[in-house]
Amino acid sequence: MKIVISGIGKVGGALTELLSREGHDITLIDRSAPLVDEAVNRYDVLGIVGNGANISVQKDADVPRCDFFISVATTDEINIMSCTVARALGARHTVARVRNPEYYMQADFMMQNLGIGMIVNPELEAAFEIERIVRFPAALKVQHFSKRQMELVELKIGKDNPLAGMRLSELRGKPGHNIIVCAVQRGDQVIIPSGDFVIESGDNIHITAAHDQMLSLFRTLHLQNKKIKSVMLIGGGNISYYLARRLTRLGISVKIIELSRERCEYLSGELSKSAIICGDGTDSELLTEEGVDGTDACVALTDNDEENILVSLFAATRKVDKTITKINRMSFLELMPKLGYEGSIISPVNATAAHILTYIRATENAVGSNLNVLYKIVDNKAEVAEFTVTEAFVGTGIPLKDLTLKKNLIIAGIIRKNDLIHPDGATDIRPSDRVIIVTTNEGIHDLDDVLA
Repeated sequence: MKIVISGIGKVGGALTELLSREGHDITLIDRSAPLVDEAVNRYDVLGIVGNGANISVQKDADVPRCDFFISVATTDEINIMSCTVARALGARHTVARVRNPEYYMQADFMMQNLGIGMIVNPELEAAFEIERIVRFPAALKVQHFSKRQMELVELKIGKDNPLAGMRLSELRGKPGHNIIVCAVQRGDQVIIPSGDFVIESGDNIHITAAHDQMLSLFRTLHLQNKKIKSVMLIGGGNISYYLARRLTRLGISVKIIELSRERCEYLSGELSKSAIICGDGTDSELLTEEGVDGTDACVALTDNDEENILVSLFAATRKVDKTITKINRMSFLELMPKLGYEGSIISPVNATAAHILTYIRATENAVGSNLNVLYKIVDNKAEVAEFTVTEAFVGTGIPLKDLTLKKNLIIAGIIRKNDLIHPDGATDIRPSDRVIIVTTNEGIHDLDDVLA
């Protein structure tokens, strides 16, 4: 497909990398000539220097004939205007990144009246992700499928974890272990495990199960899942704004530490149930003075990855039960385990890029299924996708043992009506089922693509 991306920032770069791997015809637009030159050389794509909202620039980028126009420039206004122009010129689909809470509240109006196909808010998506982790603090990450009927949880296997040394075939069927281990990160290696795979201490495993089964597993493993009652947020940006609103509704005490006095005044007016502290959240003395030792969770949300890492490492030394770190640079994502960090990591950039990628794949001509959800996991080295099966799926009604699936792929769950099925060889796939797959293969656009 022909895709035009306006804005070569963090999200634009992540999107370009994901989409170029899938072989799409990509053109980039940005005001910065050095950024355009660097992206063109790195990703082997076309580049245009200019304002993405300018009609002549969009024509030079061949926007009138593109399948997708995606605007992820610095300002919301430019993104909204760029998509409006692109739609008027003939772009089939448009995507705008909108961060301002006031604008995002009008998302439905903009999509209905301005022709914008999708509006994505990275900060709100990040707040949702953090909230899920706060609700399930024993996990590193928590993601939901099919209206919360199935959960995908990332778990670190410590030395004393009963799962260490266990073969997956032994795990299946144990009381309280009605789960599927669908992906394992072992060092730099990502493994889609089979039944003879043995879990080792130090592994990061990804588990799928219904919520009650997940809770049962955590109880069986004696993992701490103490309810979080107080949270300290470092940085008062939009993620903190959205997150504080959601957490206080859950009865959780929230304290935000923000350096900008002007921003503190704004937050104080908008978040009456949260404590707003004006100060440097990277100052260990201030953190101690404000009670980091007694808080249940510390979430580092500044715009600086290095500061977030340092704050989280400091909080871990103060025995804070749960630390969550916002990081966008891929090199830092890979560095954290080597620093001995055992808390949760979120990447709004990667989450946003995956969210847009879901929309792109879902609008392609699906044959045997419709794509509902797509998540990237293990530093973008694997993906989890949920498909709704149509009558056209060529594997309908055939037991899984008689289907030849691609290597490095597992069917992690099937939702049939309101029931979660953990599939085995005798399970078949039926129309209207929602099928969740996990794979390290790229470009699974349709359920038919899982077949070898």
